[in-house]
Amino acid sequence: MKRIQNYFFSGILIVAPLGLSVYVAWIVVGLADRIFRPFVPLEQLGIPTEIPGVGLIVAFVFFTILGAIAGSFFGRFYHRVVDGILSKIPGLNSIYSTVKQIIDTFATTQSNAFKEVVLIEYPQKDIYALAFLTSETKGEISAKKKIKMINVFMPSTPNPTTGFLMFVPLSKCIRLSMSVDQAIKYIISAGLVTPTAPAIKKTIIKKKASSKKLAKK
Repeated sequence: MKRIQNYFFSGILIVAPLGLSVYVAWIVVGLADRIFRPFVPLEQLGIPTEIPGVGLIVAFVFFTILGAIAGSFFGRFYHRVVDGILSKIPGLNSIYSTVKQIIDTFATTQSNAFKEVVLIEYPQKDIYALAFLTSETKGEISAKKKIKMINVFMPSTPNPTTGFLMFVPLSKCIRLSMSVDQAIKYIISAGLVTPTAPAIKKTIIKKKASSKKLAKK
């Protein structure tokens, strides 16, 4: 009986990733259809309205065009106007600025906003947490401490979009070879998805180069 129970749970573990992926994809497609399908005259074009995914295609085209426009003069002008208006509305200005900063921060991860992964002692000695090195500490904090420090973002589990900004002495940080993407998966999975050794070795050369640049500053 116990063996049958083990087989049953093993089957669930095999099917669960695929099932959840299909379920999430189905929700996204349905949501996109409900939002964007009314803007497409399917009946006039002779296309059945029951076809799923039409809204998703429209959404893809819409956001692609919007992204292309955003980099032009009109896009920059639009940003200035919207930022100027929303920044003057009490209550809404703080929400807009906070959301915009969060999106801008995580949208720049591809441009090395998070330079590398480090291990820091937190919340007490001999207990460690993963963190992302963002930049070298400068300004008033650096002047007051008079030691070489770095800014690190320590994300929370399982939601890495929240966390803490910490200013840590460079000598107290342990640099890791895993990539930022690997560390994010590690954090979201609460340690269940451990970066494999071969994948880590591929990033060692890049990490050494970035470490040398930081040490020279």
